[in-house]
Amino acid sequence: MEVCKNIFFTRARSYRSCLERALNASNIPVAVFESLITGARAHLDTLHRYLRLRRNLLGLEELHYYDLYAPIVKDLDLNYSYEEAVELVLASLHPLGKEYQSVARRALSNRWIDVYHNDGKRSGAYSNGAVYDTHPYILLNYNGKYDDVSTLAHELGHTMHSYLANKTQPYALSHYSIFVAEVASTFNESLLLEHMLETETRDEIRLSLLGNYLDNARATVFRQVQFAEFELNIHKTAEEGTALTGDLLHSMYAAITREYCGHDKGVCIVDDEIQAEWTYIPHFYYNFYVYQYATSFTASTAILERVLAGEDSAIANYLDLLASGGSDYPIAQLKKIGVDMTTSHPLDATMVRMNRIMDEIETVLKIKAAPINWPLGMGKEFKGIYNLYTDTVHVYQHGQGSRI
Repeated sequence: MEVCKNIFFTRARSYRSCLERALNASNIPVAVFESLITGARAHLDTLHRYLRLRRNLLGLEELHYYDLYAPIVKDLDLNYSYEEAVELVLASLHPLGKEYQSVARRALSNRWIDVYHNDGKRSGAYSNGAVYDTHPYILLNYNGKYDDVSTLAHELGHTMHSYLANKTQPYALSHYSIFVAEVASTFNESLLLEHMLETETRDEIRLSLLGNYLDNARATVFRQVQFAEFELNIHKTAEEGTALTGDLLHSMYAAITREYCGHDKGVCIVDDEIQAEWTYIPHFYYNFYVYQYATSFTASTAILERVLAGEDSAIANYLDLLASGGSDYPIAQLKKIGVDMTTSHPLDATMVRMNRIMDEIETVLKIKAAPINWPLGMGKEFKGIYNLYTDTVHVYQHGQGSRI
């Protein structure tokens, strides 16, 4: 019914496709959506490298789709008090300057945030900056894990985006597009990771942090693009007059998931039951929404790479983006600060970063490769580490991966 509704409004308003109609409100060229899919497929070797690395880290002979949800470091129980989380996040924001840090500290200490679980409280985390004449508010359900620290940084990114947009723009231009909404949040997560890696020397924790980044990158880029391609395919199929039956949707979803995961290459086995996964993903009812997670993540990575490279204008340009709110279309906003989403550069930069993180993991594992006293509880000890490196060498000798 959702697809039929989209087709009805598309034809009633004389658009050429459901995709074109969905992108029109934010003036996003169809080519941006299509090139994102093309680019992700071109970089499936990076995804497959990650999946092979995960298989070896877990000590498995064969990686299945359900193994993607297992932690790569067993029995590592890190806890951070909320006060520790606040100081970690604030320290990670140092590159953004004292004024940004000052407002962030105010947000974290002056009751802008509902931190802990409570009876009747909704789950998850959320930042609401829609009230123009006051500060934004954050809802958390803080549990003390690193994911919660990262979530705090993420939601604070949204809050600072709203704060700066509301402060700088008139009300009518203060509300920014979904296309750029996740840029600030994922940028803050990346700054937190950089800070943690600079200050953390324990290899087990570094592995956990690096693995957390790769898990997020896989889920935010490749998984969301996979969803976007599935959504595009089912709309195209219906637009051509083919009825969308449950069996057809199952087969389409299974086929695309297996292609992304390298099922036929033995990279990650996608079992038959995964064909029904699409049924519980609510974003398919949001009309071409999910691709924006991937574009925001790649845009923030492109900005981060410029910051880490020490470009003089990178921070000022980024803060200008946050302050611009909804004063222009998102493609133009990003292009003004040197991030051109009509090119492959943001996605390419993200792939470079993913491969660099995997290089770092392999470096840590090489240091820790010893036949006894392996601290991570991976079960295979030295044999597993040896297999990791022989497998990695085999992969790159035969051109199945890209090392950058």
